[in-house]
Amino acid sequence: MEKKQKILFSDLDGTLLDDRKEIEQSAKQAVDELLLAGNFFAICTGRPLTSAMQVARQFDLNRTGCYTVAFNGGVLYDPSKGQIISYASIPRGPVLELMQKAREAGLYAHTYDRADDTILTESHLPELDFYIQTTKLAYKAKEGCVRQCLKEDPPKVIVASLTGHERLVKFQQENAAWTKDFMTSFFSCDEYLEYCPIGATKGMGLKKLCEYLDIPVENSVAAGDERNDVALLQMAGTSAVPANAHPDARAFADYICEKDNNQGAVGEIVRRFILD
Repeated sequence: MEKKQKILFSDLDGTLLDDRKEIEQSAKQAVDELLLAGNFFAICTGRPLTSAMQVARQFDLNRTGCYTVAFNGGVLYDPSKGQIISYASIPRGPVLELMQKAREAGLYAHTYDRADDTILTESHLPELDFYIQTTKLAYKAKEGCVRQCLKEDPPKVIVASLTGHERLVKFQQENAAWTKDFMTSFFSCDEYLEYCPIGATKGMGLKKLCEYLDIPVENSVAAGDERNDVALLQMAGTSAVPANAHPDARAFADYICEKDNNQGAVGEIVRRFILD
């Protein structure tokens, strides 16, 4: 009987990447073996495409058989062809209104220039430094630059606070009624309240890429650790989380790893559900 191809969708931060933003050696070896066996691998992250591809190039995850799902499922990309498969966005007008409301609430917010994922924000606050420390993206930060530089509908908005999660929860609740017609919102961590296009989730990214590759969804395996991974875990044929996963993610996992992200949890997942 012919062995069925499988595909692993893995979150980056807190899942595939350790706390130093490296891939633990046993996890990297397992992913290499997965690809050599004719299976597929997809980075599935909330990060912008440019940042996700920096990681892909660093760890040779842009070769044939590798794909990237970025912006929480809003963008699908085939790195071996240099081709965007799909791109979802939020209308520019509601984005400008949301960012103005965040500013009035005393909260940091940013969006992205679709051309190159440059961060667009109104002021340089500690939240910006915290974000670019991980993503390594270029930015423009000055009053009026969002309205001036945002020429196309962007893929995402982040409203952030390093010190007040409760303020973000309040902001989400106060703006829920009008934003629901243009975007969906969720927390990717306590510091980030993310607004994405309606229907753009990691779960939908998994479904679309499986359709693109003609792989049954039941042959997919998902790995994630945070609240923005819940849709991914729900959609996948098999769902697994590292030992460090947030309780909200653990609740939707078929399997909870013995290892955490620093110990190579993704390798444990690959060997249990794909290579074995």
